[in-house]
Amino acid sequence: MSRFGVFIIGVLFVMSICDVLKSEEHPHNEDHAHEKDDFEAEFGDEDAGNSFSQGTEEDHIEVREQSSFVKPTAVHHAKDLPTLRVFYCVSCGYKQAFDQFTTFAKEKYPNMEVEGANFAPVLWKAYAAQAVSFIKLALLVIVLTGSNPFERLGYGYPGFLQHAHGNKMSSCMLLFMLGNLVEQSLISTGAFEVYLGNEQIWSKIESGRVPSPQEFMQLIDAQLAVLGKAPVNSESFGEFQQTIQ
Repeated sequence: MSRFGVFIIGVLFVMSICDVLKSEEHPHNEDHAHEKDDFEAEFGDEDAGNSFSQGTEEDHIEVREQSSFVKPTAVHHAKDLPTLRVFYCVSCGYKQAFDQFTTFAKEKYPNMEVEGANFAPVLWKAYAAQAVSFIKLALLVIVLTGSNPFERLGYGYPGFLQHAHGNKMSSCMLLFMLGNLVEQSLISTGAFEVYLGNEQIWSKIESGRVPSPQEFMQLIDAQLAVLGKAPVNSESFGEFQQTIQ
């Protein structure tokens, strides 16, 4: 059996393992649903103002959730607030986190402008990613058409090209996967940089993580306080509730 045949068998094996893991998640989801019903039966009479809005409950993003958050309210209606700008890594999947944080900021500061954009990689990495993409497409065309550009250069018919022409499906899959892997590694910055006005208030590149919703709103409140535009007599988003029995 050729190495490419072993590779295909390995891919199918990994896919089957993933299917098994997904099937095992269903009982876990059912147990979680029963726990949720028990929780609602015990605490369902609490004030609805202390829960999340329906939109934020249904969205799934990769940021840390904390059950003790208080839903932010519109407490600052000034129209001279600085613009909130977020530069994030699109290929890392941070667009969903940006959308949720935008909702939080707009609920508390409805007049605040929020802008988001992709955090572009350094120039040489962007060009390198484009070059890898072109090379990948060229190699795929060579394999699928069965052409031999090496013959025109005087190198005859290399053995690896003969093998690729004889195993077109597995060769194309390998080229596609390796090409995409290299491209993603070049364009992924892992950035989630937050600016309020001209001041940077968070950097995932430096901290190594995306802020929690509580941290995000506290950073905005703190920077507005520095600028003298903080809301008066208002509670910060994410303040923990303390109930005295």
